[in-house]
Amino acid sequence: MVARKPSPRFIKTHLPMSLLPPTLLDSTKVVYVARDPRDVAVSYFHHTKLFKMTPFSGDFKTFWSYFMRDMLPWSPFFEHVKEAWQMRNHPNMLFLFYEELSKDLPAALRRVADFFGKQYDDKQIEGLCTHLKFDNFKKNPSVNMDELRDVGMMANDNVFIRKGKSGGWPEYFDEDMTKKAERWISENLRDTDLRFPSI
Repeated sequence: MVARKPSPRFIKTHLPMSLLPPTLLDSTKVVYVARDPRDVAVSYFHHTKLFKMTPFSGDFKTFWSYFMRDMLPWSPFFEHVKEAWQMRNHPNMLFLFYEELSKDLPAALRRVADFFGKQYDDKQIEGLCTHLKFDNFKKNPSVNMDELRDVGMMANDNVFIRKGKSGGWPEYFDEDMTKKAERWISENLRDTDLRFPSI
C-alpha cells in the first residue's frame, strides 16, 4: 500500500529502527523525534484512555510502573531511542528532541528544512510557526484522528492532540516516583552520551 503512494512519500511510524528495513537510511531521510520518558509516559497514559483498542483502567502510578518495566506495547522505551541515537550522525538521519520543538520552533524548522535541502525565508518560517502553533495545530482535522472516533475506536470525550507541551510530568509524579524515575533514567543512560534536554 505504501509503495503505491506517489513520491515523495511521508510516512509516520512509532516503530524502532530495528523493525524498519535495515537499508532504510541508504535511500530514505528519517526524522526521529525523542522525548523525555516521563512526558512520554504521561502522553501514553492519556492515549490509553482515548483509544478503545488500548484500554487501561488503572491510575497513572500503576501505568508508570508498567512503563518502567517494559510491560506495555511499544516497549522498551530506551532501546528504541538509543538505536536511533547511535545513527544520529548518518547523513540521512535527523535526530530531534521534542523539547527543542517546544523551546525554539523556528530554529527546529530551519534544521528540518536544511535536512531536506529546502530554503525558507523568515516570513515563510513565521507562517509555518503560525500553522504549527498548538492552538491552530489542535484544530487541524488531518492530525486529530477524527476518523477513528467516527468508527467508534476512540472515546468521544477526549481529543488526540491534548496539551503539546514539555515538562508537564511533575503534575503526575509524587516524590517517590520522581526518585525512582531519575534512577531508572540514569541507569539506562549510563552506557551512552544521550541526554534529554531540560526545560
